[in-house]
Amino acid sequence: MNTKPKILIVDDKLNNIIVIEEVLTDLNVEIVRAQTGAEAIEKTKNEEFALILMDIHMPGLDGFKTVEIIRRDEKNILLPIIYITATYNENYYREKGIKTGAVDFITKPIIPDLFIGKVTLFVNVYRQRKALEEEIKKRKEAEEDMKKARDQAREAAHAKQLFLSTMSHEIRTPLNAIINTAKLLKEDPRPDQIEDMEILEFSAENLLHLINDILDFSKIDAGKIEFEAIEFELRKLMNGIQQSFEYQVVKKNIELEFKVSQNIPAVLIGDSARLSQIMINLIGNAVKFTDQGKILVEASAISSEGNFIDLSIRVTDTGIGIDEDKLLVIFDSFTQASSSTTRKYGGTGLGLAITKKLIELQGGKLEVKSKPGEGSIFSFILPVIRSEKDQLEEDMLMQISFQSLAGLNVLVVEDNLVNQKIVCKFLMKWKVNVDVAENGLIAVEKVAKQMYDLVLMDLHMPEMNGYDATRLIRQMEGGRYKDLPIIALTASAFIEDREKIYTFGMSGYIIKPFNPSELYWKIAPFIKK
Repeated sequence: MNTKPKILIVDDKLNNIIVIEEVLTDLNVEIVRAQTGAEAIEKTKNEEFALILMDIHMPGLDGFKTVEIIRRDEKNILLPIIYITATYNENYYREKGIKTGAVDFITKPIIPDLFIGKVTLFVNVYRQRKALEEEIKKRKEAEEDMKKARDQAREAAHAKQLFLSTMSHEIRTPLNAIINTAKLLKEDPRPDQIEDMEILEFSAENLLHLINDILDFSKIDAGKIEFEAIEFELRKLMNGIQQSFEYQVVKKNIELEFKVSQNIPAVLIGDSARLSQIMINLIGNAVKFTDQGKILVEASAISSEGNFIDLSIRVTDTGIGIDEDKLLVIFDSFTQASSSTTRKYGGTGLGLAITKKLIELQGGKLEVKSKPGEGSIFSFILPVIRSEKDQLEEDMLMQISFQSLAGLNVLVVEDNLVNQKIVCKFLMKWKVNVDVAENGLIAVEKVAKQMYDLVLMDLHMPEMNGYDATRLIRQMEGGRYKDLPIIALTASAFIEDREKIYTFGMSGYIIKPFNPSELYWKIAPFIKK
């Protein structure tokens, strides 16, 4: 508190005021004078006082009446007032004092030490109150600033999420067309087109991987990443990963070997998609930085307690290796071992940062050993759960031929003409009867008039989006509309969008760009029902 506390001395005799001022000289306070009750009342309206020293006997308004009027102002209800009087009738003044709210009486002539002690007490109380008010004010201001900052951060996070969601949709939608057109062309190409198709598909997959890295980094950074606990077969997952790298390792003339220990159960429970992502990142780096020799991927169960297993996976390569002083830096975001690495091999420097976070968020640990010119070993331990099953029921479904979809009636709701044609071509290959709707409004009209076994519903469309269309279909009278399988075709990789899909009554979702076999196996369970 920078300003001095003010004391208002009210006395009709100036000499009395001057005497009191002399006594209070050493208190470091500001003295304000008033020689009438009316003047005192006016000053209390415009100024704040720590204490009032009020003479009782004055012409016009006496001290009691003056205090009574001062107390009518709400801000002065608790203002300490000490009466000063030369004539003191204890009972009379005590009664009057209580009624008007006096805190004390001092008789004239004043005893300096006693007087200074009483005044100091009230001045110190005032100082403490003002200090407390100042602290409360600062805290309120700080809380307000924090609230504003929090609101701004939320708005920024929402804007960022909206931007990334939009970009995800806008980039994944044409990517879906590129990747799946390449897959369609590869089914019956001329010999001179095979290499071109493989290059096209490989480049598109790389672009998709880059987009996924950026989106995953954003989700991890925002703390919005979630993990699933689903049953999966590790051996089949690793076999699929090995096949996905076949083209690259053959082209580089290097060997890629997978070893899975017998002590790993056939079926595990965990997030197979994230495990696959982690392994693809590590193996992808090994393939990228290995020009000769071999890459070995080993999996084993190093410990178990009840149904809980610590899964150990190690990726060993004979690549360029990493300098010892760079072993920790490589896990930083947007960082690679050197700038020449970025120029020669490409990449964003996000892969290892994301991989490390994904492992740690699941309670695991990632380690690396490396020597320049000799290669690297990336190993991680991830907790998973043992399943009681020896085989997944899905595998029985996988034995059914694609031809088993013949005769099914499927409505494809998609506004993008290219993606519409891509989906329809795959469905028609499987002998599906396909109908098309360009937006949600047309889809609702068609579902009301015709019988469909399943609806593939895009989410972002003009006229009416997929969410609203699904809601209207579910509200139609008749049990078949409530049970009709509606699978979302979405280019969004965000958890919030996936949760919204189920909230609006959809049966599942497929993320663009989709793999044709994924499209089939997403449809098949609903058809089976």
